[in-house]
Amino acid sequence: MKRINRYPSPLTPLVNDGTGDITHGDYDVAIDNVEAGTYVFAADIQNSGTQTGINVMLFDSGWNPLFSSDKIGHVKTTFTLKKPDCVRIRAFQPGVTISNVIVERADTYAIAAGGGGSRPPSPRTRQHTDLKAGGRL
Repeated sequence: MKRINRYPSPLTPLVNDGTGDITHGDYDVAIDNVEAGTYVFAADIQNSGTQTGINVMLFDSGWNPLFSSDKIGHVKTTFTLKKPDCVRIRAFQPGVTISNVIVERADTYAIAAGGGGSRPPSPRTRQHTDLKAGGRL
């Protein structure tokens, strides 16, 4: 299965700079048309403000919380959508920056994170062939 990050702009951080209106979604990113299934949310969270409390929240289309965290640093969780839905990510308080966001199906994330498959030999590994002088393969 191909890995697909559902987050629309993974290279652009989501920043709550305190100048917008949280009630109008100024610090939200919505991911529409997410299929039913289990997903991994992973991101790096920074908080340059002096407030403590929730830094990031995930909601479905009915504003039901899927995840919240007051942690600073790397966060990772799984959540399950029982039907196709929207996932909304919110930088919850002023000073919060959410970057390196991944929203990916858990089955493809697990394969990539867990490794597996064949590994090519190291270029420094000697390759053994049974050839005699002047012989061919």
